[in-house]
Amino acid sequence: MAALIMDRRQFLKMGAATTFTGGMAGISKATAGDSNQDISRYAPLSAEPEFILGPDNKLTNNPNQRFAFTKCFGCYNVCGARIRIDNNTDQILRVCGNPYALSTQSGNPVAMEVSPQEAMLQLVGEQGNENRATLCGRGNAVPDAITDSRRVTQCLKRVGKRGENHWQSISYEQLIKEVVEGGNLFGEGHVEGLSDIYDDKTVANPAYPDFGPKKNQLLMTGCSEDPARWGFYKRFSEASWGTPNIGNKDSYCGHQQVAGCALGVEDGANSGALPTTDFEHCEFAIFIGTNPGLSGISLNSASKRLADARTQNPNFKYVVIDPILRSLTSSSTPENCEWVPIRSSGDTALMHAMMQYIINNERYNKSYLASCSQEGAYKVSEINYTNAPYLVVTDKKHPLYRKFLTAAACGKGDADTKMVIDAKSQQLTTSDSSEPCNIKFSGKVTTEDGQAVKVETAFSLLAKRVNEHSMADYAAECQVPEAKIIELAKEFTSHGRRVSIETNTGCNASDGSQFAFAMIMLTTLVGAHNAKGGMLHTGSMGFENTSPLYDMMAFEHAHLSGFNAERSGDYRQSNEFKEKVKNGINPYPSEMPWNETFIQDNAGELLVAHANGNPFKFKAWIAWANNPLYACSGLKDQVEASIKDPKQLGLIIASDPYFNETNVYADYFVPDLAQYEQWGASRQWGSELMGDVVSFPIITPKTPLNAEGNRVCMEQFLIDVAKQIKLNGFGENAFKDTAGNAKAINTPEDYYIPVLANLAHSDEVLPTPTEEDVKFTSVDRIYSQLKERLKAEEIGPTMFLFTRGGRYLTVNSRYEGEFFNEMMRWDAQFQVYNEGLAHITNFHSGEYLDGLPVFDKQRFWDGTAIRDLWSENEYPFYFSTFKHQLRSPYSVALKSITALGVSNFIQMNENDAKKYGLTTGDKARIATPKGAAIEGIVQADTTVAKGCIAVPLGYGHTAFGASDITIDGKTLTGIPERKGGMAVNAFNAVDPTRKGASLYRDVTFGSTARHGIPMKIEKV
Repeated sequence: MAALIMDRRQFLKMGAATTFTGGMAGISKATAGDSNQDISRYAPLSAEPEFILGPDNKLTNNPNQRFAFTKCFGCYNVCGARIRIDNNTDQILRVCGNPYALSTQSGNPVAMEVSPQEAMLQLVGEQGNENRATLCGRGNAVPDAITDSRRVTQCLKRVGKRGENHWQSISYEQLIKEVVEGGNLFGEGHVEGLSDIYDDKTVANPAYPDFGPKKNQLLMTGCSEDPARWGFYKRFSEASWGTPNIGNKDSYCGHQQVAGCALGVEDGANSGALPTTDFEHCEFAIFIGTNPGLSGISLNSASKRLADARTQNPNFKYVVIDPILRSLTSSSTPENCEWVPIRSSGDTALMHAMMQYIINNERYNKSYLASCSQEGAYKVSEINYTNAPYLVVTDKKHPLYRKFLTAAACGKGDADTKMVIDAKSQQLTTSDSSEPCNIKFSGKVTTEDGQAVKVETAFSLLAKRVNEHSMADYAAECQVPEAKIIELAKEFTSHGRRVSIETNTGCNASDGSQFAFAMIMLTTLVGAHNAKGGMLHTGSMGFENTSPLYDMMAFEHAHLSGFNAERSGDYRQSNEFKEKVKNGINPYPSEMPWNETFIQDNAGELLVAHANGNPFKFKAWIAWANNPLYACSGLKDQVEASIKDPKQLGLIIASDPYFNETNVYADYFVPDLAQYEQWGASRQWGSELMGDVVSFPIITPKTPLNAEGNRVCMEQFLIDVAKQIKLNGFGENAFKDTAGNAKAINTPEDYYIPVLANLAHSDEVLPTPTEEDVKFTSVDRIYSQLKERLKAEEIGPTMFLFTRGGRYLTVNSRYEGEFFNEMMRWDAQFQVYNEGLAHITNFHSGEYLDGLPVFDKQRFWDGTAIRDLWSENEYPFYFSTFKHQLRSPYSVALKSITALGVSNFIQMNENDAKKYGLTTGDKARIATPKGAAIEGIVQADTTVAKGCIAVPLGYGHTAFGASDITIDGKTLTGIPERKGGMAVNAFNAVDPTRKGASLYRDVTFGSTARHGIPMKIEKV
C-alpha cells in the first residue's frame, strides 16, 4: 500500500497526466506508445485513456476504444449519455453525460453547431470543471444490467405450472408458430392462439356488448416512458390489431398529479402538466412530496441547479414538505432550507390553508388576477391572464348553471366570449375588455331577456371554498401547526413572482389530483407562471416529430371499437346506463368505477377487470417492460390467481431483458434488447429546454438471431406476428414517403430509421456532419443501414442527429424582461375555475365534479370516508412510500446499487416507536386493513413525521435473479442480495366498497393511490 501511495504522490508531482476529460480517464499529450508517460503505472485499475491529446490540440480516438452518444435509461428521466466501449470485447468501459444535453450539462450545454471534437475538448482540464457533463450514480451503474448473469438472452417456453420458474429454450420460429396458431401447447388443453383471438366480428361478452369484439380480449402492457418504442408498441396494439386494452405504469405512478396540475393550466380534464422551478432566479421554493431531483426530474440537472442556487443566489431559500426527511435539507446554512413534516395525505389541507391566509389577507397579485384578456394582461405588464374575473352562474335553474355566463346570454356577443364586471364602472362587460375587472363580485346580473341571474366570479367562489373550513381544521388534518402554515403563506407571498412550488409522485392519496390542482392555484394567486424565478411549464418537452419525409401512419388502420376494460369514458354512453334508464332504474351508481377524465391506461385496473371477469376475461396478454404485480399498489393478491390459471387467461407472452415479478407467469418469453442495444428517441425529464435524446445500437445486442438473420426483440416479435396474421402497418406497404411510395417494415430498423430521419428534418432541417464527426462518434457503424433505407439527401441530417446524441433547442436568452421567452413559455389562460371539469359527471353519485379544488376527507369510490371504516384506534398510523436517490424497482439488477444496501426499513418517529416498545433495530410487523402484513427492521428517529410509517420502494424482490430459476434442467440459484427488504406495494390496502378485486383510487382521475393508508404496527 505504501508503494502505491508513493506512486500516486510521484504521479501528481510529475504531472504525468496533464488533462482529464470531465470524470473520465486521463488524456496524455504523448503518443499512445510512449512508455515514459504510461499512466497505468500510477492508476493500475483505470481503463486506458479514451483519447490522446496531440500537440495540435486535437483529440485522437484510442484505437482500442470507441465512444458514442446515446440515451441513459437507468430511470425514466432519460438523460443524454456518452458511452466508452472496448473495441475488442464490445464491453462498456464507462458512461458519462452528453455535453450537448441540458439534462446532463446543466447550465451551459454545448451548442449543436459545435463539433463533437470541440465539445469533448471543452471537457478537458480546467474547462472540465465548468463544463462537466455527468450522469448520476444509477446511470453509472446501468452497464451492470447489460451483462447481468440473470439476463434473458434466449427464447423460452414454460415447463410445469405458471410461476414455477421452470423453462426450456426453444427456437424463435417455434415460439412464433405456437403463439400464433395455439393448440394443446402445455398438455393442459387447447390454447387459443393470437390468430384465433383476432376476431373482429364476434362480441367478446354478449352481456357487455359495448366493450367490443373478441379481439379486444388481447391485453397489452408496456413501458410508456420509452416514447419511440412505446409508439411502435401502440402501432401494433391500436392501429394494426385494434384493441383498446393497452396499459402502462403511469396511472399507478404519478399521473394523478400530472393531470391534477393541468386542471389549473387548461380548461377540461384531459391534459397534463408538471411545472418545475426556475432555480437561477427563484427566491423561495416549496418542494412537497418530493426532494429536488430525487423522484423524477433529472438528478443530474436538478441537483446541480439546486447547489448553484444555494451557493450563488443569496436570496434563495426553500422548504421540503414531506412525511420523511430524505435529504437536501441539511446544510451549512440551515436558515436557507427547512424540512416541514406533514401527515401523509394531508397535502390538500395544507394547500387550502395557505390559500385561505393569502386570500383573506389579500396577499395575492391583484393586477394579474384582475385581467380578463390577453390585451388586458399586456396593459398591466403581464404575460398571461386567468379566468378569476369570469362570472360563474350559480342559479340552479339557469341553463348555464355551473358554467360561465356568456356574452350570447347577455346579448353582447357570442357564446365563446364570457362576461365580467368592470372594476371602475361596476357594470357588466365582455371578457375581451382590456380594463381591470372586479374579481370579488357576487350578486345578480340581468341577461338579455331581462332575467336576473345569480352569478359569482371564479375568484369569489375560490375565496368561499378555502373558507369552508377553519385554519385549525386544516392544521389538524395535515398536522402542520397553524403558525407554520401562516409562515409558509407569508414567505410564499413575499417575493413577488420569484416563487415556486413543485411536486412529483409523493402525494398519491385518494385526493392527489385535488392537491395538485390546489398547488397550482397557489402559483396562480401570485402570478408566478412563466415568470423569471417562478414556474417553468415547458421543460421536459420533446420536439414535435412531424412527417416531413415519411408518413409512418399511412396505412389502413384497424377498426377500434368498444370501451376499454378499465372503463375510461362517458358512463352515460354505456350499455349499462342506457339499459337502466330504459327500465326505469336509477343508473347511479355504476356497477364498476368509470372515469370520463384523463385516464392514462392503468395496467393494474385492466388486470382487476380481468380478475373480476367484468366486462370479460382476457384471452391473451403480451407484457413488455412492465411490472404491475410489483409496482402497482395493492394489486398482486387481487389478480394473481386469475393470472396463474391458464383456464382464466389462456396465453401470456413476455418480452423483456429480465424476469420480473409479473412476467414470471408468462408461457413464452421473447428476449428483448437492453439499453445501448436499441434504436430510440425520448424527451428528457428535467431538461429546461425542449430536446430529444436519440439512440442507436452502440454495442452488439445479446439477443439471438432468428432464421432470417434478424435480431430477436420486442419489435421483431410484433412484426412477425403481424405478418403471420396479415395485419396492416407491417410487412410490405407498411407506410409511405411524401411522394406516396410504399415502404416496408420487416425489421425494427425499417421503422426507427425513417422515424429518426423525420425528427432530423422536423422544424429546421439539421445540417450534414463532417466525416470526422461521423467517425469520431461511431456513427459510421450504422451508415450502411441508413443508406439502405433513406434517400441520399436524407442521410446527412439524420447522421447529424446521432453525432450529437439528439437535437436540442438552443436559447441565447431565457427571459424577456421578467418572464421566460416565447419559446419557453406555456401561454395559457390559467384556470381558477375549471369549467370543463365542472361538467363531468361522477359515475357513482351522478353529480357533477367541482370546478374548484376540493378539500375533503380521504374517501373510497362510493364516497365512504376511509376513517369511517378503518378507525384510528385500530389503525393509528398513515402510510407513506418514497424512492431512495439511486434505488428503483429495476435497479436491483445493478451490482453497484445493491452494494449500497440490500434492505429497506420501517421508518417511524422515535416517539411513536416508544409507545409500542420499539427502538431502532427491532423487528416489527406492519399491517393494512385488508389483512396483509410485512415484517422488517425498525429505524426510529426524528426524521419521520409523527403518526406516519414510511417504507422506501424498490426492495423485497422475488425476481430479477432473487429466486431460483431452472432453464433446460439447469438451476440458477437466487442471488441473496436481490431479495432483501420489503415489497410495500403488494401489501397495501385496496377499496373494500368495490365489488370483487379492486384498487384504491384517486377520486378524480382513477389513478391508483398508495399514500395515507391507515396502518398498525406491532413488535415481532
